[in-house]
This record gives sequence, structure tokens and C-alpha cells, in this order.
Amino acid sequence: MSAQLGFKAIQMINESLAPIIKSGKRIDRIKLVVCPTSPIAQATVVDTMYGLLLVVPGEYVKKGISYLIESPMTRGGIGFNWVSKQAVAK
Repeated sequence: MSAQLGFKAIQMINESLAPIIKSGKRIDRIKLVVCPTSPIAQATVVDTMYGLLLVVPGEYVKKGISYLIESPMTRGGIGFNWVSKQAVAK
């Protein structure tokens, strides 16, 4: 199921994804790790300007935090980047 995200969220993902893709990594090896209680965690993929991106709920990821990671990691290039790293206060 593809997530219906707002323009700002897609823009943040695309901006964080750009250096990873430009460093030679493939979109099919990259995961978006999000908080399990986040609305985006209900989706399996997000449609980005680089293609479909797999969404994975992270057991230890707090709400408001998300990151991109290549899995499995390969040599060279960039394999990790933050999308959002500011936790939401309860």
C-alpha cells in the first residue's frame, strides 16, 4: 500500500534521498525507517521522485524521527541520511 503523504513530507524524503542516490546507491536497497505509531508506518511504500521506497517501522524510533538506510550496506557512497531527527514532545 502506497502512502498518501503531504507535499512537505515527500519533499523532505526526496531531499534526504538525493545524496544517497547520487552517491550510486539503488532505491530498491534503501528503507525509510519510521516510528511504529506514525501514520506513515501503516504504508508499505512511498512514491518518491526516485521510485518506490520501502517503509519500515523501527522498534526504537520515536515519533517525529525518521531516517533512510541502505540495507544491506555496500561499500562506497552514502548509505544513511536523516529525514527528520527531532522527536515530538508528548
